[in-house]
Amino acid sequence: MRFTLRAGGFAVVAALAATVALLHPEVRPQAGAARAAQPAVELPADLAMVPADATGFVHVRLADLWKNEVMEGFRKTWEKAGPKALAELDRQFVPAPSTISRGTAFVLIDDKKRPHAVGVLAFSAAFDPAKVLKTYLPNHTTEKVNGKTVYRSPDMPVDLYFPDDKHIVIGSEGSLDAYLAKAPAKDGPMAHAIKLAASPAKVVVASADLSALPIPPDSFKDVPPEALPILKAKQLTLAVDLGKDARFDVRAGYADDAAARDAEKAVKALADLGRKELAKTKKELEEKFYDPKIKTPRGPEELPEALAAVFALGAIERLDETLTDPKLIARDKAELAVAVPLPKEVLVTLSGMSAFGAAVVAPAMGKVRTAAARTQSQNNLKQLMLAIHSYHDANGHLPQDIVDKNGKPILSWRVAILPYIEQNNLYNKFKLDEPWDSANNKQWSQVRIRVFTSPSATLPENLEWGTTNYRGISGPGAAFDPTAKMKLTFAHFTDGLSNTIALIETEDSVPWAKPDDFPFDPKKPLPKIVPPGGQKVFQVGMGDGSVRAISTTIDEKTLKAAFTRNGGEVIDIDKGK
Repeated sequence: MRFTLRAGGFAVVAALAATVALLHPEVRPQAGAARAAQPAVELPADLAMVPADATGFVHVRLADLWKNEVMEGFRKTWEKAGPKALAELDRQFVPAPSTISRGTAFVLIDDKKRPHAVGVLAFSAAFDPAKVLKTYLPNHTTEKVNGKTVYRSPDMPVDLYFPDDKHIVIGSEGSLDAYLAKAPAKDGPMAHAIKLAASPAKVVVASADLSALPIPPDSFKDVPPEALPILKAKQLTLAVDLGKDARFDVRAGYADDAAARDAEKAVKALADLGRKELAKTKKELEEKFYDPKIKTPRGPEELPEALAAVFALGAIERLDETLTDPKLIARDKAELAVAVPLPKEVLVTLSGMSAFGAAVVAPAMGKVRTAAARTQSQNNLKQLMLAIHSYHDANGHLPQDIVDKNGKPILSWRVAILPYIEQNNLYNKFKLDEPWDSANNKQWSQVRIRVFTSPSATLPENLEWGTTNYRGISGPGAAFDPTAKMKLTFAHFTDGLSNTIALIETEDSVPWAKPDDFPFDPKKPLPKIVPPGGQKVFQVGMGDGSVRAISTTIDEKTLKAAFTRNGGEVIDIDKGK
């Protein structure tokens, strides 16, 4: 799913008395106090979908977080784009980004101890599920799971379910089957965290049943011994409260009173250690700030450092007060709670600074995305070259276009390697004696396969076929040689596999099932190579499975030599740039 949220898990333990606000630092139940049964809480639809017997759970109130004063800096920057830009953003995407209200994720463990991750997106306005499917799962199929319709696609690693027109349930492959097989449990370790998440002030709630997680025995081998009692918690809940008194709350449940008591001692010991470290830092700052050798008045270039020093001294004092607050740590039998205040003025300041920073780094983020897309494309080429090698090992020769009885190519070699890129089911649907666009094969040629598509390339509008940006070098003496009288093997690459280009990435896309590759004739000029995304380099898969990035300024003679498998040339691709 291509949504970015405006932006294991953790577990709730024992309930507090009905008259006490959960995770409230000012009022704590005394040890041994009787606990009244909590009144029923009516949950919003998205939280009602979360099974209380889940292993992990996280809930983010995106709209409430966005409206909170701590996000004022971001919000003002965003709104400066103007109503026209914001309306256009909503017009271009479905569901409209401005209607995203809440995001929830949870993990279920099935009977075979396999984890299943499921997400729920809640929207404030109705959307058209058909448009969502057309946009994100254009090649979807449907399947009924316990009477509910699940949408799947071979070219996307997610399944979708629409309980109504304001919610989207997203699962990794197979996760929705496990989730929808039965109604969400109402009782379990997540029950109290789910109720806690219903509070508008709790913008983030995360919970995990630690006792159910497969934590390796040596995970804590490097943890200081004095901190180990803290890590023996069976359940853990975290919450960010941005109400009147903003705070970060942690609540941990232990096996018994003794374990919780040991953890309480460890937390207090760490707080004392933290105070000592703060004292050292404060002393160093004061010695530097109050240094009698400082010549005054100081120059304007030193003002930022001086301001930072004063702010740091104030922050240290405030943190020290927090660590000495008797309300910081509270224990109720086998339950331990820590409440850390979050100064709103600091959060608001950080929000404003972050908003400014986001505007400054936006150009850099574009470069990061370009680099990430190039890395993904490199991985695609590696997977395709690995598939070619696997095919060669299994069949004794390289894959080639599938031909009819007259020798005419009717299906691409890419169809032949489908079983080697985890698409064996799709391969079995093709009739190998029919053209790629025949009545039977057409529907399968329309399937989009991620490994065939460069993330840097621009997809054509109104796609009729599944396409690819990775094409074999096809021509006399090339890795894919339609003129060859024999089936090629790696032994025919006498120039060396590491010196021969087998695949090339281009902006131009072709139907992946169609026998259509990059044409090469050593006696003619090469077709123009257009790298995807307007880049100045294009990536290639070498015969040995490695991937190289080649500059568009490489001279044609060198490139032609790299396209041949047995030309006898001595080349250096890097020096040919």
